Amino acid sequence: MNAAASTARRNEIIYAVLILMLFGAMYPYTIWLDRLKTRKELGEATLGQIDTGGFMLKLLLVGGFRGLVADWHWNQAIAYQKVHDWDRMKQTVDTITKLQPHFLSVWTYQGWNLAYNVSVEWDDPADKYEWIKNGIKFIQDGVRMNRKSPDLIWDTAWTYYHKIGFADEAIIFRKLFREDEDEAFKYDPIELMDSNIKNPLDDNFLLGYGWFTRSVRLADTGAERVGSGVRESEQQLDTDLDYVDKPVQHKGRPGDLAFRTMPAHAQTRYAIGLEKESIKDYRPTFGDVARNAWDKARKEWVVFGKFPFPAFSHPDQMVQIDDFTNKPVFDTLTKEQKYWTERWSTQMNYAYWKARCLAEGEKAGVTCRRLFYEGTRALKAADYRLAVTKYREGISLWHDLLQRHPAYLNDDLNQRDTGTLLKRYAFTLKQVGEGIPDDMPFHDLYEQVKNEPTQLDPFDALDMIRTRRTEPADSSP
Repeated sequence: MNAAASTARRNEIIYAVLILMLFGAMYPYTIWLDRLKTRKELGEATLGQIDTGGFMLKLLLVGGFRGLVADWHWNQAIAYQKVHDWDRMKQTVDTITKLQPHFLSVWTYQGWNLAYNVSVEWDDPADKYEWIKNGIKFIQDGVRMNRKSPDLIWDTAWTYYHKIGFADEAIIFRKLFREDEDEAFKYDPIELMDSNIKNPLDDNFLLGYGWFTRSVRLADTGAERVGSGVRESEQQLDTDLDYVDKPVQHKGRPGDLAFRTMPAHAQTRYAIGLEKESIKDYRPTFGDVARNAWDKARKEWVVFGKFPFPAFSHPDQMVQIDDFTNKPVFDTLTKEQKYWTERWSTQMNYAYWKARCLAEGEKAGVTCRRLFYEGTRALKAADYRLAVTKYREGISLWHDLLQRHPAYLNDDLNQRDTGTLLKRYAFTLKQVGEGIPDDMPFHDLYEQVKNEPTQLDPFDALDMIRTRRTEPADSSP
């Protein structure tokens, strides 16, 4: 008995020592792993507030079973969408995000799905707006879970900018957005980043500008939700890790010109919208407010134009697109730099956008837009004498303005826009018994469009076409 007890006692001591040694060996690894999870935002502790329900759910479904359950819920969400059971679909999607909060494709796809697919299933614009809002807030939840992802921030910006601002019911959506009392949905992300001030904005294009800017700033720091670290010393850690669903960063990669143009596009679109009936039941804004908006848009385009991109075939040579609009500087560039500067400037229509912001931002430019607006209102009200006066004054001033900005004058879409104005002017002249004057400016542009239907939409379709030429066409995954 004594021998047996002695053996058992010795075994207990050995086991205890082995356990202590095992925990001792695991401790530095645990510290290393915790630091890695914090840096990569792979752990719940990095979120600021732990989702208790999601944490318990993942605790019960560990390992590979969690992925299987997420896949099953994904199929259920698709099934609910097919039968238009929207509430259950959204609940199911929420469950997926609790199971896999760092799987970026869930946030991207389902946010887009809610805003673009589900919203169009409703007839009432107010219902559509609510589902667009659900899509945006869904992606924002993903941003809070993955704060180092430029992609999710960009997706948020795009939905504010594109789905609310470019839909067929845009003037109604923009009204609903402006009158939305949910201030948290309209906080300016730039104010939050720079000073933590919660300042709600009443224009979706301004919100888009803020979120696009936030995405660009984040990409410029080298941040990614998962991937190569921002410090050289961390790169080895990344190569040692084997990710099951490592996401590919789509936004902010070297040479991603369209990504960097979006703050400028959003600010420009805001300036355009100010001078049109772009919000139902709200009159346009002219004067200094419009001029300041155009000046800020010009500055954003110059920021983009002066960003150094590596020449595609010679990455050791840097290119600034703005140099294409500065002939003395352009003439000093190497042959390779000239090629890529001209090609990318043309690709992004840079000279046009810069020239347009300069022209529209002049006092004469804002005055022209006011006169054209007042002329069109008079035309719609059948006050043809007033319409003739407004159009005549505006077109004369417009002619002098464009002579100072040839890149804007020679743009094909601006020429169509100007031709449409001339067509309205010709129509009002006919109504008061007058003919087209022989010395009417832009007579050639009028001849090009005189047989086409006159566009009197409050939010000019030509501006939408023009904006879409140099930006991503869709946000779908």
